[in-house]
Amino acid sequence: MHIVILGLGPSLQEYVNIVKRLGDRKVFADEVYAINAVGSVIQCDKVFHMDDVRIQEIRAEKRPESNIAKMLGWIKSHPGPVFTSIKHPDYPGLVEFPFEEVINSLGYAYFNNTAAYAMAYAIHMGATKITLFGCDYTYPNAHDAEKGKGCLEFWCGYAAARGIKLSVAKVSSLLDAYVPFDQKHYGYDLVNLKFSTENGHTSVDFTPRETLPTADEIENRYDHDLHPNEMMNA
Repeated sequence: MHIVILGLGPSLQEYVNIVKRLGDRKVFADEVYAINAVGSVIQCDKVFHMDDVRIQEIRAEKRPESNIAKMLGWIKSHPGPVFTSIKHPDYPGLVEFPFEEVINSLGYAYFNNTAAYAMAYAIHMGATKITLFGCDYTYPNAHDAEKGKGCLEFWCGYAAARGIKLSVAKVSSLLDAYVPFDQKHYGYDLVNLKFSTENGHTSVDFTPRETLPTADEIENRYDHDLHPNEMMNA
């Protein structure tokens, strides 16, 4: 079962481009999980909004024109399922996340953001492949990373250890997906690596590069001023 998780980051556009070419989202994946406001933008099977709506209502009352207030409006009329922490009678589509069931199934209770809950739920539900778009934790005109990236990457590693195939948007900062292939293996700057797998064993061929990088090219790789989302550096 192929499950797609859609976050709010800029690489969400990559999912849109893929499915519009295919003509039907079901050709690409079996189920789509949407995080927060994405549930009102893109057709999906399940929405994850783990914030307690009572907390969100306090925020919305203070800022009635905010995106939080607008999001509560459609969640209130959404048929569900909208997975959340605690149900509320004014929001009939809300479904409580099966917290105890999931942590007993997976063995960990490490969740500091909504996407991590969605990822753990997909693992719990028996996904054989999980693809993530928009789970970037960096946004246009913002060099400060949103918290939660490490937690979601923990669950990605957990999924991989279970043999679940993972795919991440090419321009996402998640799992350093945006990093060029020849820069993904720290320390091997002066050789080209070629991987081949046969009978479950992976071999690596090390071929020396003919030319050395310049000092500027080397320093550019250590440039921490570049935005961690590749879309912002274009």
